[in-house]
Amino acid sequence: MIARAVAFCAAVAFAAAIPGAALAAPRPVVPEDLFKFTFITGPQISPDGTRVVFVVTRLNGPKETYDSNLYLIPVSGGEPKRLANTGRDGGPVWSPDSRTIVFTRAPAKKGTRPQLYAYDVVSGRLRQLTHLKAGASGAAFSHDGKRIAFRVVSIDPAPAARIDFAAAGFRPKKDQTKSDVRVITQMHFEGNGAGYTYDRHPHIWVMNADGSGARALTSGVWSEGNPRWSPDDKAIAFDSLRYHSPSLGPNDIYTIPAAGGAMRKLISNQPSNGLLDYDRGRELWFFSGGVRDPAEFPALVRSLPDGSHRKTVVPLNTIDFGDSVLADMGEPGGLCGPYFAPHESFVLTNVEEPGYSALVKLDPRTGSVQQLTTSGEATDCSMDESGHYAAYTLSDFTHPREVYLIDLTTGQSKRLTSMNDAFLGQLQLSTPQPFSIVDDAGFTVRAWFMPAIGLKPGEKRPTILDIHGGPETQFGETFFHELQVWAGLGYNVVFSDPRGSVGFGYPFEEALAKHWGAAMCDDVQRVMDAAIKRPEVDPNRLGVAGGSYGGYATLWVVGHTRRYKAAIAERVVSNLATEQLAADLASDNALGGRYSWGLPWQAGNLYLQQSPISSVANAVTPLLILHSEEDTRTPIDQTLQWFNAAKILGRPIEYVAVPGENHDLSRTGSPIHRVERLHILAQWFARYLKP
Repeated sequence: MIARAVAFCAAVAFAAAIPGAALAAPRPVVPEDLFKFTFITGPQISPDGTRVVFVVTRLNGPKETYDSNLYLIPVSGGEPKRLANTGRDGGPVWSPDSRTIVFTRAPAKKGTRPQLYAYDVVSGRLRQLTHLKAGASGAAFSHDGKRIAFRVVSIDPAPAARIDFAAAGFRPKKDQTKSDVRVITQMHFEGNGAGYTYDRHPHIWVMNADGSGARALTSGVWSEGNPRWSPDDKAIAFDSLRYHSPSLGPNDIYTIPAAGGAMRKLISNQPSNGLLDYDRGRELWFFSGGVRDPAEFPALVRSLPDGSHRKTVVPLNTIDFGDSVLADMGEPGGLCGPYFAPHESFVLTNVEEPGYSALVKLDPRTGSVQQLTTSGEATDCSMDESGHYAAYTLSDFTHPREVYLIDLTTGQSKRLTSMNDAFLGQLQLSTPQPFSIVDDAGFTVRAWFMPAIGLKPGEKRPTILDIHGGPETQFGETFFHELQVWAGLGYNVVFSDPRGSVGFGYPFEEALAKHWGAAMCDDVQRVMDAAIKRPEVDPNRLGVAGGSYGGYATLWVVGHTRRYKAAIAERVVSNLATEQLAADLASDNALGGRYSWGLPWQAGNLYLQQSPISSVANAVTPLLILHSEEDTRTPIDQTLQWFNAAKILGRPIEYVAVPGENHDLSRTGSPIHRVERLHILAQWFARYLKP
């Protein structure tokens, strides 16, 4: 014991003599770093423009959970204040007087439901607003602050067991009296990660701001969502599809008196209408378009609540709104707002740009946009009542999302939080270098090269091509932990936005519609042709990887070239015909449907021609194929078809099955599985590429 103490003291004295920089030399990123990042989402600026509340999420390894808490920070900056430490809080909204934050708290016990809580900013008092057996979430304040609309999900009761227990000769236990057999009469009866959804019906409720007087505004077998108060608080608009459709995408907009009464449908000449909000006057704003063309950009439209006096602000296929930049630090942020400035001087929202998403001011009269940010992934925005300030999150290649504040009069932004900076200072990161190629259709395809960490002059390293999913998403300027892991392990990484990616205009996106495989393959092969000319790339040690559509793309690539020495395909689509009919998005228009290839059972359809499985006999590249067992977006038969065919052909292949996970394993799966997955993938590439 004494010897150990002496040795410890000597070590401390020696360490104290070493400069701090030597002790904290940056190191490469490793899979386990996921547990050390802070994930920031949902910043909401107070209506008076003085404070921002936001959600902080961290991975909890021992509990195998994601712990989310609310933090509050003044717009002048300073240390963020945590409001509570339950690990179960999210979805904050401000009261119009900026005194109260209402949020959703997830249940502590299994079998219970989330409830709404209110936090008083001045006193720090916390109180529970709802005590509903069915739970409550998604609060939306009326403009006068006196009422709150929110969502309650009703679940159809299980039917009685279809058995005569008297005839069977025994008395049933309580759980035997109800049947767990499902009789399903509609399509789209389940959702990836959500399980069966056909018997769940989100409805709109209203209550007083103090939590009293809670009552249902809508009910029945149809679902309603996205409630928006009219400027005079006399009506609530919402989304609802009140018929069963074989297509994906149809949607309607309704209004209902806030005191209750009959619904009124907004009449539209298009089948797909997505509610955005009321402006500050009398009109509703919404996206409107068709459901046939998978690449279509919907029009931005405004009209009176009944659909009359319809005006198109932005025509079809003109602007792609929202944020679809893919990474593994959470889901893409989606649409920001829109938020309406006083006197309709501008509308705040975000749009897809080449390789990034941008915060913009939109002119409500002309539909023109002015970019407020010109790089990174800008998303999760909110605006104060005066239209002076907005809060948003921004990420780039070397920084996860942090909260920013922008002065909308000057366009100047400043960062409010730095919750990842200390940890990032310990890491050695690779910064992607942009380049581009021109494909066989004349399109410019944007790509990036991430050099391996520790690369020495004149040294050649193995290189991994990563292909994104979607396909209507994009890679771009955001922090991507997995790609940093590859670089830290000694691989160069190449990623790109081939045809079908968003951010590059409608013609570029639509160009993939009728030939998913060939167009993509031409683009990524030309990208790699350019990459292997770099002196740090070993052309004899190339790998390829991708998930979802990227998994489809990986199978297609290895079926059409022997350039790659190893491949990893995750949550794949191998057979478009069976995917079209078996997935949770089964429909007559999924994956292009009739628009692209016809119906899968019709003679002469193009599904087999466009399916990687048609080229499985040509695929000789060693392949790791990974699938989550609860994935309904790309059902597991898609992996089994390829795996069994490859085995019959005697090809080198391994199948990794991940229990308890769905299509979003790499972004929202259990913490342990997410890290374990990265190690499994790394071991496979190391076997063949030897970094």
